[in-house]
Amino acid sequence: MEVMLIKPPTSNDYDGYTVSIGYVRALLEYAEQCGYAAEEICRSQQLPEIREAPSSARFSVSDWHALMVTAESLLGDPCLALTMSEHLKPWNLGLVGFMTMTSSTLEEVGKVSCRYHHLLNDLESVEATLHPDHFALRIRQVTPLTDPRITLLTIGAWAWQARLLTGKSTLLFDVDFAFSSPGREEQFTRVFGGAARFNQSDNALMGSLSYLNLPVIQQEPSLNRILHQQAEHQVDQHAMSSGSFLAKLENLLALQIGEKEISLVALADALDMAPRTLQNRLEAVGLTFRDVVDRVRKNMALKYLNDSRLSLFQIALMLGFANQSSFHHAFKRWTGQPPGEFRRFQ
Repeated sequence: MEVMLIKPPTSNDYDGYTVSIGYVRALLEYAEQCGYAAEEICRSQQLPEIREAPSSARFSVSDWHALMVTAESLLGDPCLALTMSEHLKPWNLGLVGFMTMTSSTLEEVGKVSCRYHHLLNDLESVEATLHPDHFALRIRQVTPLTDPRITLLTIGAWAWQARLLTGKSTLLFDVDFAFSSPGREEQFTRVFGGAARFNQSDNALMGSLSYLNLPVIQQEPSLNRILHQQAEHQVDQHAMSSGSFLAKLENLLALQIGEKEISLVALADALDMAPRTLQNRLEAVGLTFRDVVDRVRKNMALKYLNDSRLSLFQIALMLGFANQSSFHHAFKRWTGQPPGEFRRFQ
């Protein structure tokens, strides 16, 4: 039985949240390949802006859902997000896509996904974990509502792009989804090749550890370093311009970490809200105050470790740790690696 995965948002839950303009362009390009004019999906007055905007431009999630609903009906495909994942190429993803294309190995591609995924949409963050016989890329929702459409697009694109970047069309992946099955088993088998499990605790893609060492066909280390610098600048710009509550919270934390004692009460006061209100807002997106502090510290640590002029001791102090040992243990908890080892492999 085919079912619509998610209804368009009818509340303000997605206010301030955005996706990359590349998601929209890929949708319109796919519709045109299927014989439909872009004007059948999108208002004609929107098209010049969509087509001419820079690759770093953003598009509201509410408007994205509206386009997807229209396209699903027009194309007769209630699982269009998964279908589209095959057609979302690296060059549709702007700077992030070009970083994956110039990375050295599939493991480096995974690091790009973890560090810069929020430049593609600010509804999700990505975490990587290594297990004895497989790796996993997991999606963490940072919005009050889960979003199966974007989750399917994200995880499906990971599978297809891993094959495209390495030239290995036979790569197989197992997947977990936190939502119910949409009833299209053959399509999931075609996209991933492995087991697809639904109603799980989270959303993840799993593959053989051996895949991580596969070289990327078009790797360009020197260009990749330049792109990383540009991406860091884009990260800073996005953090300052994003209208989402979580982005504002993380930006405020980033400004305060290392300068003063961080507490939920002090942060709530800076946001002009009651501490209990802030705690409730965080609980609504499945986070604690400590989760957010950890995430901000982790992202800042990854950025600082790319600067060879900074010692580990200096980074620890800049992140508000009492000493280098505390930073060492925290970073290993976040990434599975000590900060010194992580820096050596950058």
